[in-house]
Amino acid sequence: MATRPYTRRKPLDPEFTRERARKARAAQLSVEHYVQKIVDRAPELTDEQMEKLRALLRPAPVCGGARDAA
Repeated sequence: MATRPYTRRKPLDPEFTRERARKARAAQLSVEHYVQKIVDRAPELTDEQMEKLRALLRPAPVCGGARDAA
C-alpha cells in the first residue's frame, strides 16, 4: 500500500480555531457530558447511588417569579 506524501496544510483561521475550542469546552461542561461520564465510570450502580442520582437529576420546579408571591 502506497503512503500519501506529506503536504503542508495552510494554518487555520485563528478566529475559527478559537470558536471551535470554545464550543468543544462548552460541550465538555454540559450536563449531558457529566451524566455520561458518571454512567461510563460506574456501569453497576448500587440502589443507593441510583436514588442519589435520580434526586440530583430531577428537573427543578418552574416558578413564575414575582407572580407566585402575590
